[in-house]
Amino acid sequence: MIRIFRFEELTEGSLPRQSTVNQLKKLRKITKGTDIGDKISDMNKQGANIHYIHNPVDTGVESYEDYSRNAEPQKIVVTKSK
Repeated sequence: MIRIFRFEELTEGSLPRQSTVNQLKKLRKITKGTDIGDKISDMNKQGANIHYIHNPVDTGVESYEDYSRNAEPQKIVVTKSK
């Protein structure tokens, strides 16, 4: 049986755990240089407009633990209606 998701369910995201981020970093370290993004990165020097393309693992992936450690507490705002 195939489950059909509502749009709201598809747009909700979640942050990965720190162990998952560590696994991604380890995998990136192993595959550095063999990734297609690494092989075509010199095209930017040849004038291609791909300077915005990057590997998200290289730029950093925020884990749930990072977010909970660095996030400011939410302030509850209460207003009175007329």
